[in-house]
Amino acid sequence: MKPAPFEYVVAGSWDEAVAALDGDSRVLAGGQSLVPLMNQRLVRPRRLVDISGIPGLIERRRGALRIGATVRQAALERSTLIAGGWPLLRQAVRHVGHPATRARGTIGGSVVHADPRAELICALIALDARFTLSSGRAVHGPLQLGPGELLTAIEVPRLQPFAKSAFVAYARTSGSFADAAVAVVLEPDRAADAVLGAGRAGEAEAAVRAGASATDAAALAADLVDGDHHRALVAELTRRALVEAGHA
Repeated sequence: MKPAPFEYVVAGSWDEAVAALDGDSRVLAGGQSLVPLMNQRLVRPRRLVDISGIPGLIERRRGALRIGATVRQAALERSTLIAGGWPLLRQAVRHVGHPATRARGTIGGSVVHADPRAELICALIALDARFTLSSGRAVHGPLQLGPGELLTAIEVPRLQPFAKSAFVAYARTSGSFADAAVAVVLEPDRAADAVLGAGRAGEAEAAVRAGASATDAAALAADLVDGDHHRALVAELTRRALVEAGHA
């Protein structure tokens, strides 16, 4: 199928993009999620606002990481800044789709689309990311855009010295959405454990800080999900991630 007719607007800046939005418009960045939905006519926007030409950078600001919303997933994968300072993001993005989709897909698009199976969101949650909006608002946790708001950047705090991280996922076929995934960040005084589609595993994090084994902490993380198979999968992935990050 082909999409229903729509008006197409190219925005050269965030101000132009915000001005072009109305109650029946969608934003196009990489199009890897939106275009298939439009082709199936599951969504039928009256207007499509293309922000793909708005520059996006990966940069360090006062020690923290700032990623423009229009940065391509492939750029995140190739970035030496990411590899050296926030390797969890590089580990996670390699599980997103295929090289061809990562060449077009954007970081912001993945976050805004908010698919609970999105690997990058899982990693960003573990890293305590903050989302900067066109209105000037900054949001921690689940992102909900208000009328006329756009995601413009993602900010990730600097990790402590000697921090270690791991991203472990299981998918039935290469390039498909993961059935389960876990992102772990271990720092001298902090433990973060994010489960794909379920959020932070607070009890598991507290157990790690208290000295519990990777196996015992993983069992607590598995309590976030339903179904015996899913729980067993999350428990094993969490155990592997903790061990890979240096916690036995």
